[in-house]
Amino acid sequence: MFKIKIVLGLVTLLTLSLTATATEMPYGALVSDGFRQQARIAYVTPPKQAKVLRSTTDDTPAEAKQILENLFDRNNTKALVVVRGSEILYERYRFGVGKRSTPLGYSMSKSLTALAVGRAICDGHINSINDPIKRYVPRLAGTSWGEASVKDVLRMSSGAYKTELRFNGHKNQEQERSIGAAIAEGKMNTDFIELMKTNDEKQFPSGSAFNYSNFDTIALGLLVQAASQMSFSEYFEKTIWHPTGAESRGAWMINGNGQASTYQGFSARPHDWIRLGVMVLNELSNKDSCFGKFLANATSHQMASTGPATSYGYQTWIGCRSTKTDFCFVGFGGQYLLFNITSNTVLYHHATTFSSVVWQTPQVMDQLVPILAAAKQ
Repeated sequence: MFKIKIVLGLVTLLTLSLTATATEMPYGALVSDGFRQQARIAYVTPPKQAKVLRSTTDDTPAEAKQILENLFDRNNTKALVVVRGSEILYERYRFGVGKRSTPLGYSMSKSLTALAVGRAICDGHINSINDPIKRYVPRLAGTSWGEASVKDVLRMSSGAYKTELRFNGHKNQEQERSIGAAIAEGKMNTDFIELMKTNDEKQFPSGSAFNYSNFDTIALGLLVQAASQMSFSEYFEKTIWHPTGAESRGAWMINGNGQASTYQGFSARPHDWIRLGVMVLNELSNKDSCFGKFLANATSHQMASTGPATSYGYQTWIGCRSTKTDFCFVGFGGQYLLFNITSNTVLYHHATTFSSVVWQTPQVMDQLVPILAAAKQ
């Protein structure tokens, strides 16, 4: 087996390159397990009662099933679940992955971190989205992240340094190859704040430009932890995981200081990933609530971007180069939650591939949603 240290430099988070070869990850089993046997883990426990997902796959139109079968085969998919409301329309697994597997979300974790920030605002722990982060994390004062507003960091515009797509949100290749490997091996003992201070270049004014940066998401995790006076995983469990109605334990990778790797470190069972998506759409429909209003902003255009979409919200991709995908959570190697608001549809996709084809996954909604809409009439 390839050593984690060798390969994790390539997979620390969302890869934005469209030139990758069609190669299956040699460490795919570790991804599908969420690296839970190697990394330091902070578990988030489920509520006493899980929310029911009812299977209605027998009623799904044959044409819709065929579209999803084609996607499954094209992407070397390992897990694919589609729901409308809380009804499972399609579900398939292979390559040893099943309902009890706990796939790592990679950079889908970024979107989950934004959810926790929204809860902290609505709970009154964060006074205003326009507050500078240093107000809550004084140790970040003087850094790009500390001086930036919560909103600007949510929009990936701290201004700390410029990243290239090939470095996957890291400052450089050395950082890409070291940090992710250390986290996944359970050997990351460096304080994230010290790393941020060392790497801050204050390259451009905060809020002036989109720049995909892992440390922006790390700053948001530190913000939630400081503002709530709870560990990030504890606050996430209370405000996100329990309302989701999860059936099993989720897990955040953490470093030796107990700081969550919020940019790529969450893993969960496929049905619980789907429950997260269902919860987001349900809360989004509650337009008069504080959290509903936050989600409306989080899942709409905030800044022009490059990568999986040309528009970015709060740690969330908007449009996703698809007419029927309203927004999406995206992670390296084929991790997706795709959302269509009108049809109340969520698609969860897990793969472990370097194939460039996998980046076309959101476009499946362009075919799928009209068929589901017609069948419902």
